[in-house]
Order: sequence, then C-alpha cells, then structure tokens
Amino acid sequence: MAALQDQDALYLYPTALITCLLLTVVLILDRSCRRRNHLRLPPGPKQVPLLGNVHQLPSTYQHHVFAEWGKQFGDLVYARFFSTPVLVLNRLHTARALLEKRGAKYSSRPSFIYQKDIVQFDHLILMSYTDRWKRHRRWFQNALLARNTLNTYEPMRRNEVQTMLRDILREPGEALGHIRRYTAAVMLGVGYGYSPSSLDDEYIRMTEEAIELSLGGTGPSSGLVDFFPALQYVPAWMPGMEFKRRGLRARKMVQEVNRIPLERVKRELMAGSARPCVTTALLEEAMGEGALGEAEEREIAGALGVLYIAGTDTTAATLIAFVLLMVLHPDIQQKVQAELDNVIGDARLPVSSDQPSLSYFEAVMKEVYRWICPAPLGVPHQLAERDEYDGFDMPEGSLVVTNVWAMSRDEEQFPGPERFDPERFVDTTAEGAEARDPRKFVFGFGRRVCPGRVIADSSVFLAAANLVAAFDIRPAKGFDAQQVVSELAFTSGIVRHPKPFPCSFEPRSAAKANLVLGAAEVTDGM
Repeated sequence: MAALQDQDALYLYPTALITCLLLTVVLILDRSCRRRNHLRLPPGPKQVPLLGNVHQLPSTYQHHVFAEWGKQFGDLVYARFFSTPVLVLNRLHTARALLEKRGAKYSSRPSFIYQKDIVQFDHLILMSYTDRWKRHRRWFQNALLARNTLNTYEPMRRNEVQTMLRDILREPGEALGHIRRYTAAVMLGVGYGYSPSSLDDEYIRMTEEAIELSLGGTGPSSGLVDFFPALQYVPAWMPGMEFKRRGLRARKMVQEVNRIPLERVKRELMAGSARPCVTTALLEEAMGEGALGEAEEREIAGALGVLYIAGTDTTAATLIAFVLLMVLHPDIQQKVQAELDNVIGDARLPVSSDQPSLSYFEAVMKEVYRWICPAPLGVPHQLAERDEYDGFDMPEGSLVVTNVWAMSRDEEQFPGPERFDPERFVDTTAEGAEARDPRKFVFGFGRRVCPGRVIADSSVFLAAANLVAAFDIRPAKGFDAQQVVSELAFTSGIVRHPKPFPCSFEPRSAAKANLVLGAAEVTDGM
C-alpha cells in the first residue's frame, strides 16, 4: 500500500507543480498588465495573452525579425516575452544614448539561469553589474588594455600567424581550418600561454564541447527557465528536464576546462618556465598580495574562460568573412595587395606596427566588420531601474536587445548596406567618420564593451594582412564568384559565420612562398 501511495505521489507531483506554475504565471501577468496600463510604452508588435510576442520570434535569424519591427515601429521597439518586458534597439544613436550615456542603469545582465545557476558558467560576459563584475573587468582591462599589451603578445601572435601561413601553403584545401586554429591559438596564448598544434587538440575539443553544452543546443526549456525560474527546481529526472541533465553534465566539463590550464600555468610558474599571459599575471598578483587561496584560484580559473569564448569564434568569423569577400571582390583584393607591396615591399611580411600606414586596408577591414557583423544581437543588457527616453517609459527589469546587425544595415549611415564597399570608410576626415567606424559598435556598448577589443582587432589585422600579402585568394578550381554568391549562406546563433564556401590559396610568387617558409623555419627554431 505504501508503495502504491508513493507511486500515486509520483504522478500527482508533476500535476501539482504544473498547476502552481500556471497560477504563478497568471498572477505575474495580471500584476504586469496592471503596471503596463499606467506606462507610456514605446510602440511595438501586437501582443497576445500569456505569450506576449514570443510566438512571433523564430528560433533562427532573430535579428531579421527585430529589424522588421524597427521598420514598422521605429528606433525603439517594445515587446514582451511572456511576462518579461523587452526593449529592442535598432539604431546606433539610440543604443549610445541609453547604453553609453546612461550606463549605470543599462549595464546589468538578465538572469541567465541555465548558464549561471545550473551550469555555473558565470563568466564576465554574463555577470550582473556587481562588485564582482567590476573586479573581473579590472583584471582584463589591466591585462589587455595596458599600453604594452600588444608588445607583450606580439611575438606569440607573429609565431601563430607564421604557423597559419605555413599550414595553408602545405594544405591549401584546409585553409579555413588553419585560420580557425590561429584564432584559437591566439586566445589560448593570451589567456594561458598555450599553443595548440591543431583543432584536434584535446583541450580545444573539450572546451568546444563544454561551450556547446553551456550556450547552445540545450532545447527550449533552457531558455524558458529564464522566464519561468521555478523550472530550475524541477527534478532533473522529470520529462522535459533534459536541459537540467545536460546542464549538470556541462557543469563538470566547465570545471575541468577551467582547472586544467590553471594547473598547468601554476606548474610552469613553479618551474620558472611560464610564458607571458593573463593567467600568469593574475596568479603573480595574487601571490604578491598573499591572497592565492583556493577561492581566489577558482575566481581566476573561471574568469579566464571568457577569453576563448568571447574571442575565438568572433575573430574566426571576421577572418573567414574577409577571405570570402576577397574571393568575391578580386579588384579590391588587388588594391589591398598593391598598397601592401608599396608600403611594406617584397622583403618581409606585415607586422602589427604596419597597421597605421595602411589606410586603404584599414577601410577594407572596417567594411568587413560592418558587412559580416559577427555578433548580430550582442549579449542582452538589463534595465536596472525604470527609465524614460524620448517621451516613453521603460519598465524596470526590461531585457534590452541591441540589434547590431540592423545598425550595420542602417541606410542613412551606410547607403546600399548589403553592398561591400570599403570606399565608404576611405575619407577618415568626413563628418561622423570616427563615430561610424563599425568597431565602435560590433564590440558592444558602454561599460559592457569588450575589454579584449584592441588585441582582437589587432590579431584580425595581422592575420588578414599576411593572408592577402602572401596569397592570391580565389574561388576554388571549377567555381567562379557568381557560383559562390549563389550558394552563400550564414549560420544563425550568437555568432554569425559564413557557411563553408569553395576557395583556393595560391602563393603570389615563389618569393612570397619562400618568405612564408623562411618565416616558418625561424618559427620552428624558436
């Protein structure tokens, strides 16, 4: 009988829980409706009971829908996802007015319950605007924005560029993979002083799996838990709770991914062989202050994961977009090569200090950032307290979505936005030229702007300049540019990648090939 009662309880428990959840939803919606009736909200799409506008949002390419809302309702759009108020910013001037000029109100993050509470994947990108966030931010600003930062990491980055060029020369059919390895190696080098030999590196594979479990492909419930926090308390064994089971697996992987490189750097410090990197700097600082306990080590280990997550994918997307655009626009590629030959000559390959002397190439790279827009929606902000803008009320707790893709397609700022046209950035003295630089918005806004933006941009320049200096980048044999365009597609997600496309890399001359091999031989001997 007791067993039967237990079995009955097992079936009654989900029913009672669902009933409680529904009652909670009704109460929250009733309260939020009464609040909204007294607010002058920005215009937005028509809402339906309970869902709000969430049913109008597809699972992919959401930036396109937000952009359409902007065309219908204006620069500032109000929507509601279940009971959560949402503000969509589609214009650059609106984003700057709110996120930069009112940073104290707009610098927090949503709850991200799946990532932060279940997976315990609480990195700088996702942290709320707290003293802990400020501490982690200070760490990265000191490590990545100091004047000598680029000089500190220049030998490592040149080494990785030379390895990339050599690998492409030897395996041109795997060029895009070698570019991805370069971006991973730079971020791991900056973070941990570690250089992977290939994308099959065990640590890279483990990290990629942890990221996939933590940030993507976890099913709809992982997103619902942010809108219905009570779901996090539902037992993992219940139907529909696969996201919790995956989250608990991800937690173990994240802990290992954080621990392994930290332990390696600690051993190298003890042996006196540690390379310059952010982990080394933080450990030495903590040891100097006598504060390197277990808790501090966990903080440092958790903090460093953000470099790989935030830097590798976006940098790779930008570089691969550069390759694609050189395939599609051979005339622009030839102009870039002519400038490189004129400024640098034939005796060497580009280095970071060449960047200020390459004005046309700079215009090309600005247009690459604008055209690809690697993170179309950035990471959402959260409004910490009620605000008013342009005659509208913005409710406290609103999810603030920056549609960076729509900003990059603003017809007023960038006429013919789908056209790749570096000439729009050639005249750096034109009114508003500095403000229109896409690097001013693709790396985020206000207090949440990416602290690694300088080294990321410099690493993109270094790789792109070397690629086009050493190689002619063309459609693969048997293809032409029109065929590449006809099959062109992009991934949907946090980062926007061009999907694989046919391309070839041929040394511009025997002398360029010798430069690549000569540089690689020097690298191999380092």
